[in-house]
Parts: sequence; C-alpha cells; structure tokens
Amino acid sequence: MRFNYSIVRNFRNFSGPELKVKWDPGINLILGPNGSGKTNLLESLSIMTGWGAFSKTVNLISWNSDNFRGFVGGELSGEENLTVSANISSKISLRLNDKAISFTDLRLAIPSVIFMTGAVSLIDGSPSARRLFIDRLCSLLVPPYAKRLAEFKYILRTRIALLKQGKSIDRTTIPYCKLGGWIMDTRRNITEQLKAIMPQNKFTLNFLPALEISGEEYLQRTLRENFIRERHAARPINGPSYDELLITLCENNKLASEALSRGQKRRLILYMIIMAGKLIEHKLKRKPVLLFDDLTAELDSEGREFTYKQLVKTGWQVFITAPEKPFITRKKFGGIDFSVL
Repeated sequence: MRFNYSIVRNFRNFSGPELKVKWDPGINLILGPNGSGKTNLLESLSIMTGWGAFSKTVNLISWNSDNFRGFVGGELSGEENLTVSANISSKISLRLNDKAISFTDLRLAIPSVIFMTGAVSLIDGSPSARRLFIDRLCSLLVPPYAKRLAEFKYILRTRIALLKQGKSIDRTTIPYCKLGGWIMDTRRNITEQLKAIMPQNKFTLNFLPALEISGEEYLQRTLRENFIRERHAARPINGPSYDELLITLCENNKLASEALSRGQKRRLILYMIIMAGKLIEHKLKRKPVLLFDDLTAELDSEGREFTYKQLVKTGWQVFITAPEKPFITRKKFGGIDFSVL
C-alpha cells in the first residue's frame, strides 16, 4: 500500500489551516529543525496505519487551538484504493472507506513498520526492546495477539498484587499459563518465520528459554517448581516477561550488541526491519509502509547511501524524518520541508 496524500487538521502543533501533503510512492523526506512538526506528521501516519499515537491521546489536539477536535486522514492506493480517517477528541475514532474500523483491522489493511529514534536499543538495549519488536510483528500478523497480550498483562498485575498481599494466587494460575504460554508460542513461531526468509549467513535470532514443550506446559511446570521462590520474590519469575531474543552474528557467533559499532547496529536494525517488512508482504499480500524517525542519525555518508539503496530496493513507500536532507543522491524525493515553510 502507499499514501497518495494525507491531511492533518488541528493536530499537535498544526493549528493553522488544513495541511494537505501529496506523497511520493517511493521515498519521502520530512525535513526541518527540531520542533517544526516532523515527528508529529509521522505520528499522523502511525495513527492512519493502525498503530495509534506515539503518546497519550489527550495531547493530540493542537496545543494552540480552542477547538477540542482534531483530524487526520488520507487516500491510499496499491493493492486496493482506500480512504482512511481518524477523528480525535478524548479518543480516536477510525474509519476506512467511511466505515468504522478497529485499530487491529486497520493494521491488516494498511500494514506498516515503525522505527523511532530510541529503537537502536533493539540491539544493545534491554530485553524488553527486543520483545517489543517481536510483539509488534506478532500483533500485525496474528490479529488476536495484541488483545491477548493486554489480557495477560492484566493477569500478571493481578497475580503480583495478590503475591504482595500474601493472598491466594490460585485463580490466576490457569489464565497465566494459558495466555502466557500462547504468547510465548506465538513469539517463537513468528521468529521462526522471520528466520526462514533471512539469509542464513548474516545473523540469527533465537529466543531464550528454548522450549521443547508448549508454552503452557512450560509455565505449568515452572510455576510448580518455583512456587516458593515466586512467593519470596512477590512476582512470577517465569513467563513472557522473561523472554529474551538473542541476535547473534553468524560469522563469529558473538552477540550483535557486543560485536558491532553504533553505525553497524543501525544497519542491522534497518536489515531486521526490512526482513520484517518482507514477512509482512508475504503473509498479508500487501506492501508495507515504512515510517522512520531520524533513521540516518549517527550514520556517516557511506552508511546513509547504504541505507538509501536498501530502502529503494524494497519498492515500498518510505517516510523519513531528518533535520536536513540525508542522502546525496540526485533522485527527486517527495515529502515536505518545514524549514522553508
């Protein structure tokens, strides 16, 4: 899929007249100094691809307006022609071809992959950053995933509260094992699908703990074995919250976090995002939209040209925010330059 144009009105720092931007089907640069609205415009595209806002909904309405309603919308073409809109007040109401739609279904209709500035932690950050990468991919490819993950987090909070109060946790054990086990199985299944489309000579992905039985059976067994430890810790010590995705280089079997420079890590992240996009395209039969916030930061000229060539190769629509034009190629880009407005 690809955006032909998008509209923002009374959204974030866009308080003036309606802003309508015509987009290029290839690479689009959103340029300008800090505070000019680059990330806000990217955020409007995030909403229109079903991922929602980057932060709390209450802050989405224009900061300099007395109007308490905002709007983002757009027209897309590609695998089919679509119009999408989001009316924003205390909540976001989505419509696709003038019919109400959920965030989950919108993600399936307009698949996208998002890279935010802090996403470099995917390589050298905490395990939660890598779980988030897989969780977003699972949410896109397995529609019930996002809802079940939210349900599991509620069960987890309830179990922790009961443990801290010294009360019985029996009523949480079955749903904890069923939901938690399903999440662990789904993560590993999607990771295996991702590995299957990756060249085997670059790097490999593996989850710990490795499971030889189903996730539900694993949790049933480990909860029994660690009952006393769980009581002392006042929280579960096994489950989806302890999953660890290892990214290992094939050439030397070292962790990417230990063996790569900062620039190399950014290249690897780009590669993983493209592989995720290819899996999305294969499974959903739709070309994904790529949204990048300051992707080229900390890359030298060689790294930027490498990035440009890799993105062009995909044939997908790409949006990149940057303070200035990051590529030296002569290609005419679509997009918007806030610095000249």
